[in-house]
Amino acid sequence: MKRFLKRIGLAAGMRNIVFLRLLFVMANALGPFAALFFQRHYQLDSSAVALVITLMSAFYLVGNLLGGALVGHYSFRALLISTSSCSSVFLLLAAVFSSSITSIAMVLLFMLCAGLITPVFSVLTSLVANESNRIASFGYLHLASNLGAALLFMIGGHLLGLDSHYLMLFAMVVSVLCVLASVFLALPERQGAVPEDRRAALGAMVDVPRIVIIAGAMFFALSVLDAQREYQLPLWLDMVTAGKAASVFGAVGIVNASLVILLTQPLIALTSRFGALTNLSLAAVFYGIGFGAYAFFEHTALILAFVLFWTLGEILGITYITALISQKTTLQTQASLFSLIPIVLAGARMVSVGLGASLITGVGFQLSWSLYGLLGILFGGGCLLVAARTAVAPRVSSPDRS
Repeated sequence: MKRFLKRIGLAAGMRNIVFLRLLFVMANALGPFAALFFQRHYQLDSSAVALVITLMSAFYLVGNLLGGALVGHYSFRALLISTSSCSSVFLLLAAVFSSSITSIAMVLLFMLCAGLITPVFSVLTSLVANESNRIASFGYLHLASNLGAALLFMIGGHLLGLDSHYLMLFAMVVSVLCVLASVFLALPERQGAVPEDRRAALGAMVDVPRIVIIAGAMFFALSVLDAQREYQLPLWLDMVTAGKAASVFGAVGIVNASLVILLTQPLIALTSRFGALTNLSLAAVFYGIGFGAYAFFEHTALILAFVLFWTLGEILGITYITALISQKTTLQTQASLFSLIPIVLAGARMVSVGLGASLITGVGFQLSWSLYGLLGILFGGGCLLVAARTAVAPRVSSPDRS
């Protein structure tokens, strides 16, 4: 992996960051498989799974906020080593405790660590990058996340299909590898502490343009739709694939990550002529088509085929919300708004899981997928009409998915 990164011209510092990012994504093996893992490992029903996944999102959110506060006060290496060490310990305790409640509590603390480390990689990349390669550097960081996700779905889906204990063991082993890599790899260090002016930051937030606020609300709605792939999709697969849910869900993750890698740049080139609000509206339509189709098709090949549509929604959503923020706000405001994106995602995940659990219990999977499809298409279509009447919609020339 590191030889490949060297061949494509990445500087040594960025190569190490990309390699570490890939490892830490793979270490969070329980996150993408949470619904199936908790259902099988702890014998939980769908409502209990929904509660635990909501708690996981809350702990991840708290970890993200804590990481954002700590990254300015402690060295990157200390944060990486301590976080990955704690992750290994929490997973070990989760495996040995006989009480399900205590074991799940350890998994929640593991998710706290996973959230805590996320801001570190963005700051590391900012230190290594310069103005000429900033977009490319964050692009490689995102590429590492998707490569790690693809490998995780490939390996994790197989392991979960064998036994849920193997998935936990895999996460534990990769966490130990994260500790070792954090110890031995060279990492950039800050030249000095950068004081935060919180009062100025809050003042800058007051001046956020209305179009950014509208786009933020749209992005939250998109995130609520997107989160169903982490809750309703694996539970539905468990019902329709006759015991092959883990392997099929792993294949879904591989297809999704591969499509993100292959289609991001061509899709951006194709859609950059449109405004950000128009592209966010198109994202909702793609989500509606992709998820709504699952109400009618249960064949594995078609399940994988419709991953294309909601992946297009994913790419458009994250690309154009970040591009709009970078174009329409000051640098000081950008830092605050970008830090809100993981919070929006975590909050949307909690709303989505609660909504999904209610719909599954009340109307079943088929009607739930139909409702998500209808909501996505109607919401996107309505927003397209609004965007067409909004003359201030920005043009995006070179958005950054970071």
